[in-house]
Amino acid sequence: MSETAARPEVGTPDRLIYFSDAVIAIAITLLALELPTPTGGVHGNDGLLQFLGGHSTEYVAFLISFAAVAMHWLIHQRLFRYVAGLEGRVIRWNLLWLLMIVLMPFTTKLLTSEVDAFPVQFTVYAGNQALAGLFLLLAFSDLRRGGLLRPNTPDEVIANTTEFMSAVVLMFVVSIPVAFVTTLAPLCWLLLPVLRMGVHLVRRRTA
Repeated sequence: MSETAARPEVGTPDRLIYFSDAVIAIAITLLALELPTPTGGVHGNDGLLQFLGGHSTEYVAFLISFAAVAMHWLIHQRLFRYVAGLEGRVIRWNLLWLLMIVLMPFTTKLLTSEVDAFPVQFTVYAGNQALAGLFLLLAFSDLRRGGLLRPNTPDEVIANTTEFMSAVVLMFVVSIPVAFVTTLAPLCWLLLPVLRMGVHLVRRRTA
């Protein structure tokens, strides 16, 4: 009997995947519902263009958050297709990850709110993103160490997924202190390819 078969399971991968898909769909819907839309006070082409330009920050934040949620969903789907069984720890990490996902509409709106507290607004948003990545990494780690992945799981899938998510977490963490110095902190997110390369080199040296 295999290690996975002998281990008591508290859930099935399919149910967890379907539940996660539903929560992510709701989060994306909530993101879209927060988008500013013209009211009766907007008239003509010039008025509409002025309205859209005046809310460009909200639209850009929406696109960034949508991309982040989509990235999480793709990575979750990529690895969880190889999951053979579940344990309580994995489910708890997955639920904490989903909590961070459903908070993204709130933190996105907070980031673009006109409250003149950019460092705190940015920290809450970037912290939300970093924690989402961290919880997903912890779920991956327990899946691997607990022998809950199928024997045919490609090594490169685990390695690439772990490296990418580690770089994403670092990217958001590094950007937080920068927000207390300048409002250009989001530019730190352009460092993702460099951080990914650094994580890859560290993994190769410690392998």
